[in-house]
Amino acid sequence: MTMPRRKEITEIINLMGKTENIRCIGLVGHIDHGKTTLSDSLLSEAGFLSPDLAGEARALDYLEEEQQRGITMKSANISLYYEKTLEGYDPFLINLVDTPGHLDFSGKVTRALRLIDGVVVVVDAVEEVITQSETVMKQALQEGVKPILFINKVDRLIRELRLSDEEIKKKYIRIINSFNTLIERHANPPFDQEWKVSPSSGNVAFGSALHKWGFTLNILEKGSLKFKDIRERYNKDTYTKESYADLAVYFPINIAILEMVVDHLPNPIEAQKYRIGKIWDGDLNSELGRAMVNCDPNGPLIICLSKVQVEKHGLIATGRIFSGNCEKKSEIYLLNDNSYDSIQRIAIFMGQRREQVEKIPVGNIVALEGLKNVKSGETIVVKTKMSDMVPFENVKYVTTPVVTVSIEPEYLRDLDKMKKLIENMLIEDPNLKFEIHEENGEFLLSGMGPLHLEVTADEIGKRGVKVTVSEPRPVFKESCRYKSSLIDVSSPDGRTTLQLRLERLDDKTVRFFQSTDYTTIKPFSTLKEVLNEETSLTREDIENFWECDDDQNILIYNGEVDLEQQDKSAILEIVEKIHLNGPLCGEKLTEIKIVIEKLEIETSSSEGSFTELSSILYDAVKKGLNEAELILLEPIYHTIVQLPPDLIKNTLSLLSKYSAKIKSIDQEKDYQAIIEVLLSVRNSIKFAEDVRSTTSGKAFWQNEFFAFMEVPHHESQQLIDNIKFSKGMVW
Repeated sequence: MTMPRRKEITEIINLMGKTENIRCIGLVGHIDHGKTTLSDSLLSEAGFLSPDLAGEARALDYLEEEQQRGITMKSANISLYYEKTLEGYDPFLINLVDTPGHLDFSGKVTRALRLIDGVVVVVDAVEEVITQSETVMKQALQEGVKPILFINKVDRLIRELRLSDEEIKKKYIRIINSFNTLIERHANPPFDQEWKVSPSSGNVAFGSALHKWGFTLNILEKGSLKFKDIRERYNKDTYTKESYADLAVYFPINIAILEMVVDHLPNPIEAQKYRIGKIWDGDLNSELGRAMVNCDPNGPLIICLSKVQVEKHGLIATGRIFSGNCEKKSEIYLLNDNSYDSIQRIAIFMGQRREQVEKIPVGNIVALEGLKNVKSGETIVVKTKMSDMVPFENVKYVTTPVVTVSIEPEYLRDLDKMKKLIENMLIEDPNLKFEIHEENGEFLLSGMGPLHLEVTADEIGKRGVKVTVSEPRPVFKESCRYKSSLIDVSSPDGRTTLQLRLERLDDKTVRFFQSTDYTTIKPFSTLKEVLNEETSLTREDIENFWECDDDQNILIYNGEVDLEQQDKSAILEIVEKIHLNGPLCGEKLTEIKIVIEKLEIETSSSEGSFTELSSILYDAVKKGLNEAELILLEPIYHTIVQLPPDLIKNTLSLLSKYSAKIKSIDQEKDYQAIIEVLLSVRNSIKFAEDVRSTTSGKAFWQNEFFAFMEVPHHESQQLIDNIKFSKGMVW
């Protein structure tokens, strides 16, 4: 079979200007439900893969790791040109972003969703809509992305489960109903009704990505085969590849998917009208707001970047153009980084290759080369409009690093190389954290779950440094339970005096600082209004607010004396150091409000005064914390377990063994139950192994970070001793 002709790059470039013929879409769904297999069929139609390979090639899974595990971890991109695939349609261009379905990688899903207007949600007909699909759909609908449904692995209903037509129909209805329930629950009106799917509307397709066939109701009605013919091809007890091979000829899967995409997913002009308001916090009536809402090719250049990769010649940033045209040598401004730069080269993605081009218009996905300080989630705007632009609401992921490993190279001589590789990976994956422990020089890599860290360590190995990694352990933090009184400390010579109070920060304020990058809210007067509305801080707190660090510790200065800038910087630096090393067991302090009521410094900018200030502050904070009662916090997962109802009893007793708090048990469906629990990260690793063996692999579960919560009293001392021991703080 010959390979379809690859489209000339010029044809793609011409089509990029016809915005109404463009679709920016993604494929999402649960791990292993067949997203990447499906994208292969789309690639073979556009001429990137020989059709025989589609289904096995997984061209978008370009990390070896992904091929071996058979799961997609990075979001890959490709622009596909279809000339005469659908009868009666103009040629059209599909920018396809493959998104990971594995929850350890959810950060990458959210970022990929920013770039696209519609998703094909792939659901396994056997397993139906499971929690993973729910999480991703919820994220998609929150980003204003329209979903359509592909029910995959229909062949398994016939050949493995041997269901009757009536039973298959029931299954379809169940899947479609739960899909529509999610739309109703998470989409804004009017889309909570308008976006619902049904086979008769043509926005549901059925098929088997692996066997390359699929149909919508419309295609089935026009076709010469009926469902019973499909059933016959799988029913023979001796069915072989040959017996069902012709299904891909009668019902080519790419036609079914493409017809749905073109008919039911919006082009950039339609989508940006309602999406910009969801994904951007700026004024929609400003010049920049209108340019994006109208998807204006003549507007100022605005690009939202979703990911950055490090290559040997520099950084490659992927983004979507929401306004204007992107040309090489454009002078631009990076909002989050606060810097100017110029785009050296631009390219479009063709799977693993990039084709350099001169210019890419609005509504398309672009690869930018030659930017120096760019990170995932950056907003780019043409240099002349920098002061009018607001960043795309700072992509704060659902996730906080909660698991950490200590990592070291096998050979000491590779130390610097390892650090360099990790720095590159931090640019590519903002959900990783890397730090060097002050006390014992340990290298700590933290991420969202054990698999996330395992994959990262393997990737470091692939890039040339073999590393050894410790067992994953949860990230603990320290905080206090109550308020302290006013703590009064002065230096031995009485020249420097300090009074401060500290207390535990309330939940509302913590949630605000966790989910918002307050440094992007400018000017200070706007920030004050936002803090007044969104947090529980008092007027005085807000007036005298200095900063909030990454661990949600807030510093407020109520002193009457205006401090010199250098003293202010010194205090911030000292408090930053203090927070990294809590008094209980050297873990970071979190969620503490420190209020400096009075500070008098005898002016001398010598080194000595810095040391003196350090020891006074450290002393005061330690006294305050002891008075307000120090506590150890640990990360907690919100865990959703799905399992057959007959396994509930065993699983519940397992959960009580791991002191999980049960939130709800839902047994509405007769074929599956859902248990929602709060489970500490330190217990989740063992729980995963146990639940696998107890249910012989029939339970699915997924963890999302919930919050840091206090370690139960009877366990805390033992944990503190263990942490101190592991850090060599106790002999």
